Amino acid sequence: MRTHYCTAGTWNMDQDGQLTFDDDPEAHKLKTAVNHLRLGSFSEASAIFRELFNVNPENLDARTGIRAAEFWQNRDKALSEMDKGLEKGRFLKGEWNTFEQFVNDGGPWSALPIEAVRTYIFTEAIHCFVQAYNSTMGPDTSLYYDIGECYFNIRDFDKSARTFEYAWEFKRNNSKILARLADAYYALSEEKKTRKKARLLFREAFLYEPENIDLDRIRTPWVTDLIEKTRQAGFTSTEVAVWLPLYAAAAHQFNVKRELEEHEVSMLSEQIYRLEKKLTEPGAEVRLLLPRLLNRYLWLIDHYQVEEDDGIKVDILKKKFQESDQNFFNLIFFK
Repeated sequence: MRTHYCTAGTWNMDQDGQLTFDDDPEAHKLKTAVNHLRLGSFSEASAIFRELFNVNPENLDARTGIRAAEFWQNRDKALSEMDKGLEKGRFLKGEWNTFEQFVNDGGPWSALPIEAVRTYIFTEAIHCFVQAYNSTMGPDTSLYYDIGECYFNIRDFDKSARTFEYAWEFKRNNSKILARLADAYYALSEEKKTRKKARLLFREAFLYEPENIDLDRIRTPWVTDLIEKTRQAGFTSTEVAVWLPLYAAAAHQFNVKRELEEHEVSMLSEQIYRLEKKLTEPGAEVRLLLPRLLNRYLWLIDHYQVEEDDGIKVDILKKKFQESDQNFFNLIFFK
């Protein structure tokens, strides 16, 4: 979403350093309307925003508030008929995506009402998913994913990271979970250790099942820049995720590594063998298979270079990489 700022009312800093509205009727009404949105009282919010709009049609907070309140007011009946649980939680999440597009298509908007609605929708969705979780017989990683995403959307990055971490315990090679976990860690803190962990997790996410990553949900700036760069290179939506690790390596963004276990080295070697074989078959999907192969070369090159100091294996893999894609070979190894 684009970010715009509220225009009605004047903000001042009180003695405790908190932002407060000037004590005027219009500002008080705006605050009341925003609080109604935060509580999910959409009809009440709409009525007050319309009062503000009638007084000042240029009031961007009021115009945005009306659009937001009436969008969700139109869904009140459907929401009231649903019990708290999985169906309602996913309905709220899905409608939020529709709402984001609705807001962006409507011209300039104010962040104040949007953030108030965000708080209500995702807090309510968390209650729904927790209710669904309490009704399950065993671990459900899709529910953990939904809960973690909701916490991320209300900026509770600590709970988001902990929820995604818990989901990751059950599915270690799940790229969709890994990418959101990395996103949460990056947002959680500017501390060097936390940011390094985020980079490592992103690197792993784009190794296993990159096509399952919801690229449009990622908010980490350097990753969104890489996504855009890969798209601009002419790759389609299904190709972007598999080519992104090559652009990341060329930009030295995937520069946090970890020690590989023996079974992981064997797994990567087997995957390389299968990919090399598939690429020789008639009708091979080169634009999807080749980047996967190149990325695995990079992982093993790092392993043999740093952990085993095996120059012969490194040279063999580099030669294979160069024969497969001279352009990325130059970008990564000679930049």
